[in-house]
Amino acid sequence: MLRCQIFDDNTWLYPDTALTSPDNKLPLIAARGGTAAFQILTDVTLYTDAAVGVTLTAPAGVTLQAYQLLPAHVEENSAPTTHTTLDYDLVRDYVTRQAPFDVYDVTRPLDGRLKPGRIGLYLLLTVAPDAVPGTYDITLQGSCMGETVTVTLPLTVSACVIPALPDAEFGMVNWLSLDDIAASHKVKKGADAFWKIVGRYLDHQLGMRTNHLKLSSGVPIRDPDGKVVDFDFTECEKLGELALSKGFSYIYGGFVARFKDWRDADQYLLWDRDISTSSREGYRQLSIYFRKLWSIVRARGWEDRWMQCLVDEPQFPNSESYRALSCICRKWMPGVKIHDPVETSEIGGATDIWCVKQAVYEKHLDAFRELQAMGEEMWVYTCGFPAGKCMNRATDLPLLAGRLPMWLCAKYGFTGFLHWGYNAYGGNDPFLYNCYHRSVNMLPPGNGFIVYPGDDRPWDSMRSHLQRAGAEEYEALLQLPEDKRQQLIAKVARTFDDYESDPAAFAKVRRELLEAF
Repeated sequence: MLRCQIFDDNTWLYPDTALTSPDNKLPLIAARGGTAAFQILTDVTLYTDAAVGVTLTAPAGVTLQAYQLLPAHVEENSAPTTHTTLDYDLVRDYVTRQAPFDVYDVTRPLDGRLKPGRIGLYLLLTVAPDAVPGTYDITLQGSCMGETVTVTLPLTVSACVIPALPDAEFGMVNWLSLDDIAASHKVKKGADAFWKIVGRYLDHQLGMRTNHLKLSSGVPIRDPDGKVVDFDFTECEKLGELALSKGFSYIYGGFVARFKDWRDADQYLLWDRDISTSSREGYRQLSIYFRKLWSIVRARGWEDRWMQCLVDEPQFPNSESYRALSCICRKWMPGVKIHDPVETSEIGGATDIWCVKQAVYEKHLDAFRELQAMGEEMWVYTCGFPAGKCMNRATDLPLLAGRLPMWLCAKYGFTGFLHWGYNAYGGNDPFLYNCYHRSVNMLPPGNGFIVYPGDDRPWDSMRSHLQRAGAEEYEALLQLPEDKRQQLIAKVARTFDDYESDPAAFAKVRRELLEAF
């Protein structure tokens, strides 16, 4: 007889997770316009594909999307400060398991069949904005290989309403890698089949409440002597047109420059790393670049939905060169908003939306708080550094480390969240290699990506589901009075290094949030 156990959506499951509790009564709660989720793990292992059926009996306005849990392989653990390690004694205080290990991070949409492996499911409930608040019993029935399992759970529909994405207070961007789409799906970049799959990736981003998209940078065109005389923005235009047609709120022009070393005073052109943006030749090329791009933006009527990226992570030592680059951009793109991930507090007036790394913000808290008090808009981002316990969406950290950054956004007054790694695989199979790397050093597991390449579309990870859930909770938190909001946040997240990792404790606070309406 098939045995199963229900788990919440903040608990990592593994191929060797034991079934310990026969009590499958997990109370669920969701906002209207929001979601609730749980997992089911069985004691059955399939050795071939098998047909499966899953049906939901629920009140009007509640729908189900079912996924199969599949394993991803984690090669190394997140090191205490940067990169990765196999020294478990260094990391045992904050990681969930000693690497290497397999973890159920992949959620494959059910298509009527299960792939081989231990049967585990991720069940996502979506509640319509006009659903009637109240507590209901929902019944889930699953059938496979002649076995039938029926589970009945209480679902509370909160009076809270999460705004539709076009009306969201919270902004989000996850950088899309077109090269990795082409490589992982084995399609020619630029072909019709390629753009069809890109469209599915954009649909997925919107589904996880990502409403901003960074586009491709321009490609230099050179004369026979190698002199840059123009730029090709064909790919940028195509992606921007597709994104806006899908419903993205904003699109960004790609980066144009970066330092060679973080201690450098200068920035250098991305397409010619020997040319400083402060040089006369740098200015000549940038004037061509920005004039051409702005003419495209204006011709398409994108001015109100366009932002411009300049440099990825300007640092304190190169703040002045960033200011100069910003002046060049504003000269040729008058009125444009500049939006960059930054690691300095010394570029006031040079950027319009500061997207500050979480560790940098808290290290220089007073300076950034002063800027916010002056009216500066700020987002936050997480990336490969710092590693360790610091909140991030690594596959060896507690799942809540990837959900709670959105709660800290509400604490600190951030209006958005950025992560560089939406689908960056570095040429590797992400199911087998969780640690992004293109050289010797590996980034913390899962840092490079939050989706897995399916047959012709992206598959969610547990972490992408929770990033969406965190964005929903941000919207709910902002609807509460400031004192109540801060009181709730303090129960689960104090700083990016001090947060609640226990799913049961978080569930109580989340319920308190949604019952406050």
